[in-house]
Amino acid sequence: MNKLSIMPCSTVQIEAKNLTLAYGRTTIIHQVSLAIPPGKITVLVGANGCGKSTLLKGLGRLLKPCTGQVYLNHQPLAHQSTKAIARHVALLSQNPVAPEGLTVRELVAQGRYPHQTWLQQWSIQDEQAVDDALQITDLEDLCDRPLDTLSGGQRQRAWIAMVLAQDTDILLLDEPTTFLDLAHQVEVLDLLYDLYQSQGRTIVLVLHDLNQACRYGHHVVAIKEGKIYAQGAPSVVMTETMVQDVFGLRSKIIADPVTGTPMCIPIGRSLYDTP
Repeated sequence: MNKLSIMPCSTVQIEAKNLTLAYGRTTIIHQVSLAIPPGKITVLVGANGCGKSTLLKGLGRLLKPCTGQVYLNHQPLAHQSTKAIARHVALLSQNPVAPEGLTVRELVAQGRYPHQTWLQQWSIQDEQAVDDALQITDLEDLCDRPLDTLSGGQRQRAWIAMVLAQDTDILLLDEPTTFLDLAHQVEVLDLLYDLYQSQGRTIVLVLHDLNQACRYGHHVVAIKEGKIYAQGAPSVVMTETMVQDVFGLRSKIIADPVTGTPMCIPIGRSLYDTP
């Protein structure tokens, strides 16, 4: 497997301090302070509408803070140009949409935009980065196919290849497994874990599946009503009390028989209300 040219990024840091984010007059994230562990996989979990995606957008400067700051290598994002940030941070939003008829290679090539200048357009380095991203995501044989002819898992790999071609230290991925069947979910998460292992990428994911969060995440952040309820290693965060308080759900936490990480077994009302 070829690797992109990026060096291991254990020294690249992104953090939020007293961050408040809102849509109009509706505040979603309330004075959150969060340091993302560099070179690790961090997973944001929480109930629908708690602010996970909003926080990810704030980290990627898609939302302007109402208060507080996001810092990249100790420098406020607000003081850095969009192109400079895009050389370090790649953000893949939920359900991205590509122009009709765009091929896989054309989509992946869009990830090279931050590296283009008026004096230097497409280069050998750009071509190599695209080729490497296609190989890492196992899309070489599909590179000339229109994106809309691919399966859900293949399309998701193509979008991930695009952010890989962007060649950034930090990847922010909002629900990358949404609408995928179980096999494709594992395929995508295995790919991201391989990137962490082989290249030391800092990866931040929003996931709904708590067991996948514990299997793949080194650092889990549980969010409730726009605030951090708990954060730390899966073994620390994934408790029956957290699941009850954050998701309003009774559960049993046991050891995953495959990985030994915490596994959440939900208990529906019909199981414990029956006499």
